[in-house]
Amino acid sequence: MNRILWCFFLFFTTQWIYAQRAGVYQFEKNLEEESGKLPALKVLGEEGVFKEDVLPELKNAKRPVYHFEKNCGLQFDNRAANGFLKDSYTIEIYFKFAALDSWKRVIDFKNRKSDNGCYIYDGKLNFYNFALGTRAPVRANEYTHYVISRNGKTKQLKMYVDGESKVEFTDQNDEGVIDEDGVLNFFYDDLIVKEEASIGAVAIIKLFDYVVIPTEIKNSFIKLNELVLKKSSVRPIAVSPPPASPLPEVKTPAATTNEPAKAPSLVLSGQVQNETNHQAVKQPTILVLDKNNVEKQRLKGTDDGLFKIAGEVGQDLYFMVEAEGFFPSSIHYTAKELAEKSKSGTIFNLKPVTVSGSIVLNNIRFVQGKPELLPESEEDLNRLWMFMRDNPVAEIELQGHTDNLGDFDLNLELSRQRVESVKTFLISKGIAAQRISGRGFGSTRPIANNNREETRHLNRRVEFVIKKLK
Repeated sequence: MNRILWCFFLFFTTQWIYAQRAGVYQFEKNLEEESGKLPALKVLGEEGVFKEDVLPELKNAKRPVYHFEKNCGLQFDNRAANGFLKDSYTIEIYFKFAALDSWKRVIDFKNRKSDNGCYIYDGKLNFYNFALGTRAPVRANEYTHYVISRNGKTKQLKMYVDGESKVEFTDQNDEGVIDEDGVLNFFYDDLIVKEEASIGAVAIIKLFDYVVIPTEIKNSFIKLNELVLKKSSVRPIAVSPPPASPLPEVKTPAATTNEPAKAPSLVLSGQVQNETNHQAVKQPTILVLDKNNVEKQRLKGTDDGLFKIAGEVGQDLYFMVEAEGFFPSSIHYTAKELAEKSKSGTIFNLKPVTVSGSIVLNNIRFVQGKPELLPESEEDLNRLWMFMRDNPVAEIELQGHTDNLGDFDLNLELSRQRVESVKTFLISKGIAAQRISGRGFGSTRPIANNNREETRHLNRRVEFVIKKLK
């Protein structure tokens, strides 16, 4: 019996040790992992150089680091490492960028196929397009202690700078998980939006196959001198403890006053961005609406597109966001989404408008087989009206489209009639008729497969083309 117990003890001890592994890349004139148990990093783009650099946070000590050119980063081959980084991990980097004037990619999980991932922009941490952090101590040409961790069970993803948590959100879609290509890219731009990389240097990269707790991340920053200037062995670090059971709710007696109790409040902060290049939109206007589209609050964003909105816990919020040169966007957050976004921050995207540019109004709906507008069309109709109102010389052409079911000629006529319905709405709101032309294309210009209803409905749409803007 004692032998059996001893075997069990050895088994579980071995599993615990195996579950807490780490690798360290010190860049001491090579790209090797110091224990030799993980593969060397691969060069992306042109090969960089190893040379001494001054590390101000470490009392101006000099040490060899790896210098890379713009969009010439490094790659960790997770396949060669037998899937070392799974859905729970921690990544720690000590590095610098020469430029932070725009979006600069730090980590890419999808091998350049997606624009989502870790960025730094003007001192703010971002996991595009899901969370935006407040300004952090990140400056051009200064080394930054940067950490990202993800808990595979809760899907909570956290980002730290200099030991302090700056961004936190629930990664429901596994954007922070390495995809089927099996590689993790550092400092290397994706193929979706160009010019999002910087010249820089890296002094250390540490990879953990578990979640490092916040106190140890803070401790790691405090002990940077030991971490960077000396070759240190990797010791196991405690994993995040399981969440404590919630405390029983304590009900406070109602105050003996005639004043109504105030609902608990929250603050939603974020940034408005150009959806094409992710640059900040200057001085956007954010309208807070109720569920009936009645304006409750109006505020102006900063020159950096930043904003803060006060809300109530347990309440949904509806937004209309607009800015000069962009098509308005409508956003609805449920109470649950709002509570989560208030912790991590949010990003509102606006589509830039250009002459000859086409914008699809996906949510304009009609009675089946008829030109009558349904009530759910109101949101998109109001966005179009706001654009015409705020751009008083703009002229547009409305274009109606149908799927391929039914008679071709009837569909063609129906698409024309539906365009007229939208035009009538705009005229009723004070937009001059001569600013609006229209055409119906019936089923001749599909944008999706007509063989399945799941995609066929995308062909039943109204879009508009800008003929004149200024």
